[in-house]
Amino acid sequence: MADRRGLRRKIRAFGGDCRMVRDVKGVGAVALALSMVVSAPALAKEGGDQYPHGGEGFMAGAVPPPGFYLLGYGVDYRGELVDADGDEVAFPGQDPISLRVDGIAARAIYTSPYQILGGYWGAHLIVPFFDIEVDAGVMSQRKSGIGDITFSPFILSWHWPEWHLATAVDIYAPTGRYKAGDLANIGANYWSFEPLVAVTYRNADGWEASGKFMYNIKTENPDTDYQSGDEFHMDYTLAKNFDNWAVGVGGYFVHQIQRDEVNGVEVADSIRKSFAIGPQVKYDYENMSFIAKWQHEVYSRNTFDGNRINLKFIYAF
Repeated sequence: MADRRGLRRKIRAFGGDCRMVRDVKGVGAVALALSMVVSAPALAKEGGDQYPHGGEGFMAGAVPPPGFYLLGYGVDYRGELVDADGDEVAFPGQDPISLRVDGIAARAIYTSPYQILGGYWGAHLIVPFFDIEVDAGVMSQRKSGIGDITFSPFILSWHWPEWHLATAVDIYAPTGRYKAGDLANIGANYWSFEPLVAVTYRNADGWEASGKFMYNIKTENPDTDYQSGDEFHMDYTLAKNFDNWAVGVGGYFVHQIQRDEVNGVEVADSIRKSFAIGPQVKYDYENMSFIAKWQHEVYSRNTFDGNRINLKFIYAF
């Protein structure tokens, strides 16, 4: 991530000054947008989102029974930066600062036959690949590569006739390509740790309510001395299942709990929030499932505001 001094040098290099950064109410959003690391579906803060918001939903709490499973994810995101009031942010005479993210990820899940406290123990690994582009008008940058890998050696899951419950601690490793001072980076350049709980209710008539609740704890970026604030986020789904199909609505909610800090000093206007909702559909065929979602961000502050398409594929061996 570029630091604040690097941002100001870049602005001056393009013939501007920092009045725009001072004048907008979302000063933190502007500075952070141009010092961000991007990951799918990335948002404007120092350190990109290592978790793909909205990626889970249908049967989120129902970790599959003992066995080995392969999952594939796809994402397409387009958004424009907004400030603390939800207004678009742009350099003078330029279009709003925009972000494009296209990505795929492979995920392997293993659920063992062994139980702890009555729950099945399991583990998983996620390896993502992204193609990203940030366009600020006066400057732009595009990158592609492997992102930050996610893994958890400890997943516990329980199942009842109408309820499913899972808990885990995901670990995000800084494996993605990163270079301090770049406008966009594939990796976040820090470790983060995420305890989570996922729950699903599905009755005999096929009505379903699912939620995945997560708290992300970030470590400091050693190249910039920047500490991104912890955040709560969740994915949700309300759906009706019938035969091999399920249709419903879902999305995600993100609320940063703490302000960002640089060299121990809090960054103003660095609390970001997002809420997204949209239609989604699932189709099951033999040992496979196919899921498609469209999610529109109806509320965004100090982050990008836009639309995303999430795809998911599940294969049971």
